[in-house]
Amino acid sequence: MNKILKSIFIIFGVICVFLAIGNIIKIQKIGKKDYKKDENGNTKNIKEIEQYILNVNSYKAKIKVTVKSNKNVNFYELMQEVKTNNETKQIALSPKDLEGIEISYKDGTIEVKNTRYNLTTIYKNYPYISDNSMYLTSFIEGYKKAENKEIKEVDNKIELSYETKKNKYNNKQKLYINKSTLLPENMQILNINNDTKVDILYNEIELNI
Repeated sequence: MNKILKSIFIIFGVICVFLAIGNIIKIQKIGKKDYKKDENGNTKNIKEIEQYILNVNSYKAKIKVTVKSNKNVNFYELMQEVKTNNETKQIALSPKDLEGIEISYKDGTIEVKNTRYNLTTIYKNYPYISDNSMYLTSFIEGYKKAENKEIKEVDNKIELSYETKKNKYNNKQKLYINKSTLLPENMQILNINNDTKVDILYNEIELNI
């Protein structure tokens, strides 16, 4: 199989990975917004932290994603960027066979780039894809609309959770916020048995870009 044909298969494979996580699982820079703090760190109370996170409308992050199925566990490293004007970008950093694949969305168009083979595929008239469970902004919108949600402090972190009830694989989502920096540390997607199916670790994140 020549390199171009192989690359085409990789492109379609990565689309399936990214969109399947979002639809089937439906899966420390400092944030730019200022917040009150003293020499010991943040001084916001739990409700103020909740409001701070709910006001996030864009971000850029380097994440590590762990996806658990019944038979195996897969790991992905990605760069994510979500802007306020319905633009999204996701770049695969690992595994090796997906490295350099970039999927971006703008004005109804998905563009898939393979930087290793200098190939680009464009899909027009595509629905807005930011409602993807892998996106932080998707969690925030879901939390705002949820009837059953909770916020509490756990091990010096603020845990926001809500019931999605989208399907048996995505029944609940949790987001953990560092109480001192006010930055997200990780997000989890749980199934109907309360098992974590997707875990997203935010290695670097910048809010309200």
